[in-house]
Amino acid sequence: MAHVCHALGCTVEVPEHIFMHREHWFMVPKPLRDAIWRTYRRGQEVTKDPSDEYITAAKAAIAAVARKEGLNHG
Repeated sequence: MAHVCHALGCTVEVPEHIFMHREHWFMVPKPLRDAIWRTYRRGQEVTKDPSDEYITAAKAAIAAVARKEGLNHG
């Protein structure tokens, strides 16, 4: 199954364990990147059971990139 970058509207394919491709990843503020790594549990992309903390960090990272790209996302 194909997995794409989590940035809104992005269609770049990345490995399942990768959150965003490089360009989008480095648009995420470092504290949020750190939070994603800190809360990531190996294999969660297979078991589909990320922690609430990971989901919170992921949503914040997606929103941060959307704001930088001028997309309307809370």
